[in-house]
Amino acid sequence: MRTIKMYLVLGALCVLGLTAKAQDSKFMLGAGLDYATDIDNLGIHLKGLYLINDDWEADAGYTYYFKKNYTNWSALDFNGHYVFTSSDKGVLYALAGLNVTFYKIKYDDIVGDYTTGYDDYYGEYYGDEYSDLMVSMTSDMEAKGSEVGLNIGLGGRMGLSDNLFLSGEIKYTLGGADYLNIGAGLMYCF
Repeated sequence: MRTIKMYLVLGALCVLGLTAKAQDSKFMLGAGLDYATDIDNLGIHLKGLYLINDDWEADAGYTYYFKKNYTNWSALDFNGHYVFTSSDKGVLYALAGLNVTFYKIKYDDIVGDYTTGYDDYYGEYYGDEYSDLMVSMTSDMEAKGSEVGLNIGLGGRMGLSDNLFLSGEIKYTLGGADYLNIGAGLMYCF
């Protein structure tokens, strides 16, 4: 599943690269931290950005949220940016795009934590059969899936040097997984 996600991001960046003219192509790559409200956790993101012209930009990004409550979350975003204002000091833009949020719940971790105290008590009474039954019931128990949504939000970049920018975004994902995402990071312009 991870390789599929990475191929999608690389494919989007390649498509953006094919539409660029060599003399005026501008790419930015970056990383940072995100916080998602309904996921209620921090994550790290990687993002690629293509500066189409003075008014339009396109980005593709992947965010991995740290494991919490037996659940792994990640998100794949493809956004277009309309630049409101741009100067030597920074850029302010509105964004809209497509989001795919992935989740994976490992039930064997949940059942294992729940039965830890009971295993000693019932294991003595029922013997090894109880422990074997619990192992067989909890192995390979997981649920995973994805939700498609739409992103809307605002973002900006502030120049720290000629090629390094501090970036920030706030966006809301509407769809199967609704959440507000607040992110900050660094972007490097090539």
